[in-house]
Amino acid sequence: MMKEACQNGRMRVAMVCLGNICRSPMAAAVATAMAEDAGLGGEVVFESFGTAGYHEGECANPRADATLRRGGWPAGAHRARQLRPADLAAADLVLCADRSNLADVRRLAGAGAGTAKVRLLRSYDPEASPSDDEVPDPWGGDDTDFDLTLALIEQACRGLVGELADAPR
Repeated sequence: MMKEACQNGRMRVAMVCLGNICRSPMAAAVATAMAEDAGLGGEVVFESFGTAGYHEGECANPRADATLRRGGWPAGAHRARQLRPADLAAADLVLCADRSNLADVRRLAGAGAGTAKVRLLRSYDPEASPSDDEVPDPWGGDDTDFDLTLALIEQACRGLVGELADAPR
């Protein structure tokens, strides 16, 4: 996966959810920290986007940041962005929180090779099953929902970063 199409010698991974204030910023923060710990900090860049522009320019949801901090992850530097065709084209891998996001991103990509790099984030989670392979949106929930979301993100990011670290460079 650390492959030929990396811009400036760095792989770009886009994390995507609906509004870009909960799941994808949490995933980008966790993956970035894990990649740093694995010695991949200079080789992989994680960004996050939303399929909708509802919250463009806003900070992450305060509950998402609080959940990250409780888990020992960095928080507080996020600004929401909507995924645009140029972002999609620049990414080497696009990881979506749920099937709705996946369908939206594939529509944005259109027909062609661009859809091959688009998959569910939990496709990197060895414990995920085809019937349970989404990261649920915690937005309307409580701290327990945010904690579950973080646990699923951590599991998927461990698998992702492990695969990236094992790949030939």
